[in-house]
Amino acid sequence: MPLAAAALALVHAAAPALAATAEPDVHVVVDRQYTDVLGTLPQTVSLLGLPGADEAASRLDDVSPSRREVLRRVLHDNHRELLALDRDRIVGQQRWTYDSAVWMYARQAELMQPDWAVAWLPLAGVYAVDHLFGIPSTLPQFLAEQHAIRDVGTADAYVRRLRAVPVQLDQVGENVDLQKRHGVVPPRVALEGLAAQIRSLIAAEPADSLFVTSMARRLDAVADIDAGTRARLLADAEQAVRDAVHPGYARLLDRVESLIEDAANQGVWALPGGDAWYDAALRWNTSTDLDAEAIHALGLQEVARIEAAMDGILRGIGLEAGTVAERVQRLQRDPAHGYPDTPEGREAVIRDIRAALARLDPHLDAYFGIRPTQPLDVQPVPAYAEATAPGGYYYPPALDGSRPGVFYINLGSIEDHARWALPTLAYHEGAPGHHFQIAIGQSLEALPLIRRTLNPSAFTEGWALYAEQLVAEMGLYADDPLGDLGRLQAEMFRSVRLVVDTGLHRKRWSREQAMDYMRGKTGMNENDVRIEIDRYLVQPGQACSYKVGHLKMVELRERARTALGDRFDIRAFHDLVLGNGALPLAVVENAVDEWIAAQTAAPAAEGG
Repeated sequence: MPLAAAALALVHAAAPALAATAEPDVHVVVDRQYTDVLGTLPQTVSLLGLPGADEAASRLDDVSPSRREVLRRVLHDNHRELLALDRDRIVGQQRWTYDSAVWMYARQAELMQPDWAVAWLPLAGVYAVDHLFGIPSTLPQFLAEQHAIRDVGTADAYVRRLRAVPVQLDQVGENVDLQKRHGVVPPRVALEGLAAQIRSLIAAEPADSLFVTSMARRLDAVADIDAGTRARLLADAEQAVRDAVHPGYARLLDRVESLIEDAANQGVWALPGGDAWYDAALRWNTSTDLDAEAIHALGLQEVARIEAAMDGILRGIGLEAGTVAERVQRLQRDPAHGYPDTPEGREAVIRDIRAALARLDPHLDAYFGIRPTQPLDVQPVPAYAEATAPGGYYYPPALDGSRPGVFYINLGSIEDHARWALPTLAYHEGAPGHHFQIAIGQSLEALPLIRRTLNPSAFTEGWALYAEQLVAEMGLYADDPLGDLGRLQAEMFRSVRLVVDTGLHRKRWSREQAMDYMRGKTGMNENDVRIEIDRYLVQPGQACSYKVGHLKMVELRERARTALGDRFDIRAFHDLVLGNGALPLAVVENAVDEWIAAQTAAPAAEGG
């Protein structure tokens, strides 16, 4: 049975089947709404490999300030259209679609309420520019890695996109100015990081720039392009970089540098209406109504529990002196557990990640009935982003199959990677973490596109952290206490995030106070701690999604196990959760509860 059909067979068992004549057809409504939005987002169309990608391939998104009111109206109108439907008549997958879309529109509208809101959906951050998630930081990787070059037409479209870069960057600059007029300026560390990225980008000669060299690499993989055409395309790209890309980035750099001197490293509490915005950010990122105080307390509780477990492992291997963090740091500094700072050492990191994934593979059939068909690749973070990128992250495959899922590993500071901690990162970003969840979700063709492509953070990150725990339950660390320590350190890291994110944005912690707490509880090195805290400053609330989502996944699994007893099937549970696509946590809970009820009723129905 095809993957999508198998998944839908499972998820329809979770709720009553939708009658052929049922009204209203929520999927039709939501697909139309989402298609209309995607029509204004050519970069998303290209990124996901959606129908119409070739037509969109020469354009960049319009992010001019005038778009803000348009987006607000779209969110309001789409929300109102759904609320006019009779939810009591909506069942099965259509109910989960309805509840998810209503939630998404309401949460995004909250985040767009301030007068200083940017002119694009606030899916990631708060500021018009930052060093991680802003358009100027992500655009180079989009152009160099995600714009597919398959023939002369898509190569010419790439050049036209290069020529459009200054228009989009100037629009971003207008959003910077808009926010500044309202007293909203990004943290100093974000501005300094972005300025360094831009200087590095425009320092290269056009022919040696990322934008041209990446095009040359992609052209090498295209058959039937003659030498003359190839030379012409590269010359056009070089000219576009010289005349458009570099001047556009230079103008934005002037704006960014003008803000640095007066910028501070403060949480969003310091912004106009910042407390209300942070409350909305927590609702969006955790998909719960937990407030900052409750999340902070939960973090402290989890930190204490995990610290005790780590202490037990450390004592078991003979490390008893010092705090847990100090002992972990000693392990991390031990050359026997690290990689040499050489090309061979970097190759060994990639090789060990692939080996960890290979060790996992024989265990997966016992835990999953459906698995992704899209391949998973492992690649280093691009050199220009190493200084500010996290230790690892996942990029989803294209829906059209033109690009695999990619686990990017940051090899900029090779000393940041301990051999005993690397497997957990591989399981989180790759299998059975992000790659399983996102790639399977994309393949559920009977579901609306929004449920196949939009990934609420609490579900996505919660699943990936749950996957880390699941691997330990599979027994992969049975003879590897250091590997299990790496898993616990990663869980400690996510629990500390609950404390420092709410500390920064609600309790008015300083950047240094947050760094001290994270370092003192996790044993992470200074560079990693700095990168993480600077990320939380520009992405309020997102760091809380991991642990909140993880705890909900475990809670729902144990609820099902208790209710079903011997009838509980871990494969069916995982296929249910992944086969529904990414959903807000409350919707996941409803789906699991209906599945439990259906499984409980099934024997009585069969026996009658």
